[in-house]
Amino acid sequence: MRASRLTVIFAALLLLITPSTGAVESIGEPSYTTDDWFEYDGYTEQLVASLTDHWESEDDFLGVEVTEREELRVTQLGNQHCTILSWSGDCIKAQITHLVNFTVDWMENTTNYDNDTLNMSISYTGTHWKSRGTAGWEKLDATTLTVTQFSGGGEDNYLEHELSEVTLTRRVGEFPESIRIGESWDVEKSIEITGVERTRENMGLWDENEYNHSTTSQVLNQVTGERVIYYGVASEKSHDTLTVERVDLGNNVTTVDCFIADGFLAHTETWNYGTLELSATLVDFRYYVNEPHETTSYSNWLFPTIFVCLLLIAVLAAGAAWFGLSTIPKTRIEYEGEEEDS
Repeated sequence: MRASRLTVIFAALLLLITPSTGAVESIGEPSYTTDDWFEYDGYTEQLVASLTDHWESEDDFLGVEVTEREELRVTQLGNQHCTILSWSGDCIKAQITHLVNFTVDWMENTTNYDNDTLNMSISYTGTHWKSRGTAGWEKLDATTLTVTQFSGGGEDNYLEHELSEVTLTRRVGEFPESIRIGESWDVEKSIEITGVERTRENMGLWDENEYNHSTTSQVLNQVTGERVIYYGVASEKSHDTLTVERVDLGNNVTTVDCFIADGFLAHTETWNYGTLELSATLVDFRYYVNEPHETTSYSNWLFPTIFVCLLLIAVLAAGAAWFGLSTIPKTRIEYEGEEEDS
């Protein structure tokens, strides 16, 4: 009996100390092919949460309900010559898309909107270029379009808010030869942004405003360890990943990126002063690494993700939605009893 118990204990200890067969000890270099795609869940939820937080303090607010969604998808488009700031050469090109249609609802007879409902649509389309042969250069050309529709007082209203930005990124630093647990490195990141914000009502003339700004900050990078990312309806699926934590000393934003062994992004989180602002997970993808397709490998695999500059998608979209609402004359209807009291 005692021998049997010792055997069980010894077997349990072996399970505890035996490394997982799915352990990720280092991040490899992804070999993307044209039309590879990666779909991420989490951006829609963050957008809805941001909008809900904005209105939930109103007593008559009922909620935000998603009616249609196309999750954020990254599609590889192959190689292309490009110029980014002072750099010119071969680049990896990709497209990013995201769409959410939803309604915003209030209690009956508390607004001037028909059915006390607004219909809104927020779409994001971006083209991303990343330099090959060097880890330092990126370009993102993106447009966020918010459309708000409502009826009231016998009129139909159609509001548009369009935000188009070109973001150019330059990184300078001493990068490690391999991405393994314990590796750390510092990078100086410079960003230049030029944009055009346009608004119009009922298909009228656009009101435009151009802007530009630039920032420079230090970013601390560290490979912190392995992490299993669960996903699916019942968390029945998982990604074995290696985690890279990036701390931007300019705005105190911490980004936690989790990569699978092949080198592409499986999960990302954005933390701002200890508050989780965004969490997105790879839920579906097509990756032809072992099939004879046109291959476009990253030679600058120290940054094997095109999600740089994309972490504020939800914030940009929410800001556009808030603009739409600020334009709408949301005058509450007074009840007869309230009129008599006044």
